[in-house]
Amino acid sequence: MLIALDDTLLHQTAEGMAHAGVSDHRFFDRTVFGMQSPSGDLALISSFGVYKNMNVMDGFAMIQKGARRQFNHRFSRRLSSDPMTLRLGPLSIEHLEPLKSARLSLAPGGYPASYDIEWTAVLPPYEEPRHFLRLNGRVARDHTRFNQFAKARGWIEVEGERTEFDDWFAWRDHSWGVRPGVGGFEPFTGREEATKGFMGLYCWWLTDEDGGFVQLQEEGDGHVLLTDGAITFRDPDRPPVRVTRIEHDIRFHPGTRVFDAAAVRLTLENGDSWLVEGQSIGRPWAYKGSGYDSGYNDEKGLGAWRGDWLEEYDIYDITDPEAVGLPDGRVIRPVHREQIAQVTVNGRPGHAHFPLINWGPLQRYGLGV
Repeated sequence: MLIALDDTLLHQTAEGMAHAGVSDHRFFDRTVFGMQSPSGDLALISSFGVYKNMNVMDGFAMIQKGARRQFNHRFSRRLSSDPMTLRLGPLSIEHLEPLKSARLSLAPGGYPASYDIEWTAVLPPYEEPRHFLRLNGRVARDHTRFNQFAKARGWIEVEGERTEFDDWFAWRDHSWGVRPGVGGFEPFTGREEATKGFMGLYCWWLTDEDGGFVQLQEEGDGHVLLTDGAITFRDPDRPPVRVTRIEHDIRFHPGTRVFDAAAVRLTLENGDSWLVEGQSIGRPWAYKGSGYDSGYNDEKGLGAWRGDWLEEYDIYDITDPEAVGLPDGRVIRPVHREQIAQVTVNGRPGHAHFPLINWGPLQRYGLGV
């Protein structure tokens, strides 16, 4: 099968561009765009994903309003019917200029929300080191990701109430390769030992002078598994600076694993020390509404084959800081938590997307011990 990209000189394997270079059914290519109001009372995340070995394109739009409700829109279709257009019925993402601007839209229909937004980058993308993990003889993870900061302008309408905006903090990530938990099922090659506990701290921030992305992964006893990050400056004459060490002091909402405030101390490769202080606003995103975390009504998660066309809409109750009320009456406490936040970076105000994902015993904070 040939597509328009096959007329370029960009091939990376002996396959045509419509086909993956590996046979793993979990091979994916996903782009995610997010934005939020300064107060955190309205926020949006939209995404498209392609699973070439599953013949699937899926996508979602999640809108959070007033720290009370999360409106979820999920779509899936046959990829081969149109492999190049990022459109799923009313949902679309159009790249106006690669790595610089895009238009995101959800056309009005028989669901509560719609929007039309222009996303414009303010800093160049940051490419993370390649992520690779082998478990019990098989490749569990092998993917690449880049992150980028932007400003958003346009409008979002929820239940007939339209909000227009001109200068919201916005971000994106784009990742591709093989990752666990997608494509409908995970291969099984034996069980792992009981977890020691885990915490993943991630922060995308933007101020009037700089933007930064940091990630720290550590076991529950504090043993560091991964440190990565860089600070990029709006002044084009200042080169990016990599982060070499990340220390944290987190205050959790009482009785939960959701953070209320966090102080993150960064050591940079040039020896400088930076302080990022985050304050949560809004609510953590319940990513099950997007299709992550065994989402969709069939609970098969992202990338599963669902026929030529599928669309689903529902609303989650996110009034509680941690517990999420599903439409079927269940109450869940998601592990995958990505928080809307405000930050100060060395005393300068800014905005942030601030995931803090954790499970099992965290000795330092007295969780699960």
